[in-house]
Amino acid sequence: MNRKCNPPIGVTRKQKSKMKVLFTSQKIDKVETEIIVMTCYQDDVPLRGWLGLLDWRINGRLSHIIKDQNYTGAPRELLLMPGEHRFKADQVLILGLGAKNEFSLEYVEQVIKYFVEVIEKKRSERVCFSLNQLLPSHFEWRNAIRILLTYLASCEHLKELILCEPLELVRDAKRRQISFGPQIEVDYL
Repeated sequence: MNRKCNPPIGVTRKQKSKMKVLFTSQKIDKVETEIIVMTCYQDDVPLRGWLGLLDWRINGRLSHIIKDQNYTGAPRELLLMPGEHRFKADQVLILGLGAKNEFSLEYVEQVIKYFVEVIEKKRSERVCFSLNQLLPSHFEWRNAIRILLTYLASCEHLKELILCEPLELVRDAKRRQISFGPQIEVDYL
């Protein structure tokens, strides 16, 4: 039988430290973090958005890796690259999403769950991520934030999550004063 034991009287369990979620509209290459996690569709060539910016910063190395078919963006395919001091993150991790026309909103929760599993396995403490590439509307983005928070509750290593989103989404989150409960501190840049 697997039971959790209560600590002896007078001894308290170590409480999980508070996690910080920071919303920012800064360019992703300007965010100081341990790791940037990006998503990539199989057929999203040329690279656009934040991923295109990061590729430009590393002189198109990611485009060359894709062109040489060393990374295809297939579902759950991972690519880890060093930041090479070209932006303020030590590493870039790219999660493959598969074909864009086959991706639907039902997969968003699976992507978020996979994102959390991967950063926990890496024992990452400070991570930058963007949900905007996955979702076509503000309403779906807010729902994805709620899903993300349910999975973040189980994180042991993550101390700070920086959500790098367009300015209108950051303003919307601030205006709505999205609350994530007592264990998550929210801030805006």
